[in-house]
Amino acid sequence: MSVPPGSVIVPDWLKSPEGKEHLAAILRKNKRKVFGLIERPVLPPQVASDTASYKVFVSGKSGVGKTALVAKLAGLEVPIAHHETMGIQTTVVYWPAKLRDSGRAVIFRLQFWDCGEAALRKFDHILPACREKADAILFLFSFTDRSSFDDLPAQISRIVGNAGSLIRIVVGTKFDQFMHADVTERDVAEFQRTWHLPVLRAQSAAGPRQAGRRTPDAGTGLWEVAPLLNRLAEHLWHQDQPRLLLPRLQSLLGSRQGPALGARCLAGDSSAMTRKKAEEPDPSLLGGLERSCSRLLGGSPGALQNGGPYASLDGDEDDDDPIYIQDAGSFEPSARGNYFRDGATKIDFVLVWEEKLRPPKKRKAKQPPCEGRPRERHEQWKRKFLKNLRGAGLLTEKEETLSERKTIHYLKLSAPWDVLVYYAEELCLRAPLQAQPNPDCNSSDEVLRRLRVPNPMYQRVPNKPSDFYTCAFRKSKLDRFLGSDSRDTYFTHTQRHRIVYEILARTVYGKRKHAEVGIERLLNEGIYTAAFPLHEGPFEMPEYEVLGEELNPRQVLYHFWAQWRCWYQYQPLDHIREYFGEKIAIYFAWLGFYTAWLLPAATVGTFVFLAGLVTMGTNTPAQEICESGGQFLMCPLCDTCQTWNISEICPMAKVGYLFDHPGTVFFSVFMSFWAVTFLEYWKRTNATLAHHWDCMDFQEEEERPRPEFAAMAPQMEQNPVTGVKEPYFPERARLSRILTGSMAIVIMLCVVMIFLVSVIMYRGIVSMMMYHTGNTILMTQAGNIANISSTMVNLVLILLMSQVYTSLAEKLTRWEMHRTQTLHEDAFTFKVFIFQFVNFYSSPFYVAFFKGRFVGYPGQYGKLLGMRNEDCGPGGCLIELAQQLFIIMVGKQIVSNIQEFFIPKLKAWRQKRKLARVRGSQISQEPRRWEEDYELIECEGLFEEYLEMVLQFGFITIFVAAFPLAPLFALLNNWVEIRLDAQKFVCEYRRPVAYRAQDIGVWFFILEVLAQISVIINAFLIAFTSDFLPRLLYQYEHDSQLHGYINFTLAYAPQSYVASNHTLCRYKAFRDTTGNYTLFYWKLLAIRLGFIIAFEHVVFFCLRLIDWLVPDVPESLEVKIKRERYLAKQALADNHDVLLTQAAFHPAA
Repeated sequence: MSVPPGSVIVPDWLKSPEGKEHLAAILRKNKRKVFGLIERPVLPPQVASDTASYKVFVSGKSGVGKTALVAKLAGLEVPIAHHETMGIQTTVVYWPAKLRDSGRAVIFRLQFWDCGEAALRKFDHILPACREKADAILFLFSFTDRSSFDDLPAQISRIVGNAGSLIRIVVGTKFDQFMHADVTERDVAEFQRTWHLPVLRAQSAAGPRQAGRRTPDAGTGLWEVAPLLNRLAEHLWHQDQPRLLLPRLQSLLGSRQGPALGARCLAGDSSAMTRKKAEEPDPSLLGGLERSCSRLLGGSPGALQNGGPYASLDGDEDDDDPIYIQDAGSFEPSARGNYFRDGATKIDFVLVWEEKLRPPKKRKAKQPPCEGRPRERHEQWKRKFLKNLRGAGLLTEKEETLSERKTIHYLKLSAPWDVLVYYAEELCLRAPLQAQPNPDCNSSDEVLRRLRVPNPMYQRVPNKPSDFYTCAFRKSKLDRFLGSDSRDTYFTHTQRHRIVYEILARTVYGKRKHAEVGIERLLNEGIYTAAFPLHEGPFEMPEYEVLGEELNPRQVLYHFWAQWRCWYQYQPLDHIREYFGEKIAIYFAWLGFYTAWLLPAATVGTFVFLAGLVTMGTNTPAQEICESGGQFLMCPLCDTCQTWNISEICPMAKVGYLFDHPGTVFFSVFMSFWAVTFLEYWKRTNATLAHHWDCMDFQEEEERPRPEFAAMAPQMEQNPVTGVKEPYFPERARLSRILTGSMAIVIMLCVVMIFLVSVIMYRGIVSMMMYHTGNTILMTQAGNIANISSTMVNLVLILLMSQVYTSLAEKLTRWEMHRTQTLHEDAFTFKVFIFQFVNFYSSPFYVAFFKGRFVGYPGQYGKLLGMRNEDCGPGGCLIELAQQLFIIMVGKQIVSNIQEFFIPKLKAWRQKRKLARVRGSQISQEPRRWEEDYELIECEGLFEEYLEMVLQFGFITIFVAAFPLAPLFALLNNWVEIRLDAQKFVCEYRRPVAYRAQDIGVWFFILEVLAQISVIINAFLIAFTSDFLPRLLYQYEHDSQLHGYINFTLAYAPQSYVASNHTLCRYKAFRDTTGNYTLFYWKLLAIRLGFIIAFEHVVFFCLRLIDWLVPDVPESLEVKIKRERYLAKQALADNHDVLLTQAAFHPAA
């Protein structure tokens, strides 16, 4: 079984045969006595072990269960009735454990001191006696007693005092009595974030119990207390080692360096450890410390030289890692791979380049003369780049992975404190001023809590980041910021990554006048193959059981976010932002918000669909069609087809009612309001998140030129803002390129139209083929078969054209030479969206507004390329539109999800396979963190994710009148989409640079445009495609129950057509026997146009009203913003400025 990083105790060792032998010996020789110490248990020679003795003080309010817990740990009888302890009661517990590194067994002698609360208040000498020479303190509270929990902070401050080296562990008793719990998991999590102390949980004692009556195999009570005792022993052993090793190290160093260096080699403060009782230090720990200090004494090139800011790059370095001793008070597994070899310097960034190895003879023979020059220039650039990085203050350390054919170089970079402080002020990073509560801000959770309804979507995620009032960082005001005394943790990982990336982007590697600057251009030139910050450990959960607080941030995200079982739970947005930065967190916040808002839309849409299903039997026109028999003989649907009876389309008439009934009109109005309300409330949520994540006023003051722009720009000009000469491309030349690119876009849109016409012709050919088969089923279903098959062909063409055009748009945008990355992304987004809009929506637009409009009438049919124009199928155009929307929208979602699931895994597999060949000679070594991260694939950004969701938003708003189930399918897709994207970022992508962002950018503007378009499109869809208005007018003028409606809507073929074909037939139109439009048609046209104008004005007025009534920034947030600005002003203002301000407001009399 694997063990936690930094662990010294073998988990579950007591369940092994060796452990059972130790435990059985203790249980047989049990001589525990209350109010006194006992002798060490007599063990057989084969299990004889060393003993480490410790004193543990148990503190807590009266009634929390101190005595019961100690008795349970000792295996003694647990008292049923509560009696307060009089004075001090001591209980000794022997607990065997096996050390992982040395493999020896140690018996921990734990002497628990339990003192009654009354005695502690009455006698002043009790507390000093309990605290004297104590090694650990257990603070107890009861989950059923709120006051005991609220008293913890005062209790910790009173008892610990200045004894900073004491181990402190909090234990919550009666955890299993959840029905009577007064302390929630959220309270516990908030306490842990504030005090940074581990909180363990203990169940209630279940009546009297004797340890002697239980065997290690059958005694479940032993395994209930094992986690607490193992955790306590772990902390004590970690704290014990530095003091024991100090004399050994001082004798090792001797007079060469004195005891000061020996103390410096230790990770902890040995002066605070006044008395420990372990007899011998762990030999493996001693060896590691001796190797670590030997490296410092020898001055190896890999170590930091003379305490200076630079580390050697090319020297030979020892592969042994120095020992890393964690602080006993805050033990948590640490990812050792994220540090330099000294075990203390954090790795902020890694640069990777590969070098192919060839024998010297072959190299000289095969290498052309001209090939050496670019290689020499690249090597020169690389050397200068590394030199300038060191000059910028970065620490470096180099690693290599060797094979016969290739060497992979890893350069680890770290920013020291002075560099971090300098760039933090230059980049205007936010610094904490004052802590504030960080509650979960889910509105649904608040509503359910007020209704006292359990919320299954809530989950307690450990290690939630704290929230602060912040202001712009100032080095001169460093002492006024919270946490400024802790240099190792003051800057977050993402802030460190951002600072180092800023240095990498600014560093010159060639000639500045040629814009040979920055890591991005070096990556484009192929000089480096990758540049990335490291993930914080593996994402896989450990095999052993650990507390959530001990998981690394990546494991927390995987366990509480990326797994499929979390599909219905809230996303831990603060954790996502803490790990990936604001830009990615904003995307997932928007996607989660959008998915949550899809739930009411999907619910209403499903109810509308079910209402149509329930009332299908009351549809009078469908009943008339089904009961007509041979009453209505219809004209042929093609030139070579036969006449047919309208009763043959009875099933399609019934199904068509599902997508064309009064409920769909209501739903289209509802979705128009839903779309705009969703965007309005997202603006409020976005403002709250932007303020919460300190990026509300963020904007790039001066964005650097893109690397491709710098490499291809024909000339240099002075930047009017910075005064520095930068690459320049003339605006007139760019404008001409943009116009040329626009022509290419128009050509591609024409290609889409050609494909659309091809699909129309394919549909007509398939219909004719079906009619001529003579098969009754194929003849009656010819329209459906042609429509469904053509839509599937259209979907394939759409997906193929999407890939082709995205590649073309990227090349066109690059050719247009936009200076900054923002301008480049906006131009690219505009091109791709315009094309995808036409690509995906052209076919539904055709079916909704053009199909069946230019058919003509018998004897005067309209034709295109010799083929008769398409007419709507027997069930009407809305059912065909619904079929198209279902196939295109759902088909696109299925294909996209399959691609998102398999393609990253395939790319990662290829990358791992390629690197496995390089590491083949070192297969016995466990891969290091930077090697594991290099095996992952590069993050592909968020463009495709946003584009997919925006297109989906168009499907559920623009054509929702024809497909009320669209929001439901979108909801189901997004539940899958969130977890797929989460798994990609957590498990399969290298860690991206944490970019800042305050909103979703240009995508919000596109969403607003789609919402406005949807109102107009739905108005036209209801007016011209649906039968809602014709039925309404017929009910008003003729029959309120729609009796005779079918006969009224069918016109007779003209006499000229009947004379030539000898058949009197009918067709659907409001025409007379001569083919002219009837008066009803013109009345209906006027009503349709009036409905569009009224619908559009009423909806847009209501939407503007909603926009006016709902402020973009909540009132509570405005108060927080004012409070933060006030605190920033007070913190950053000098005393002189404050006095002047006060004098201005309070002038002297």
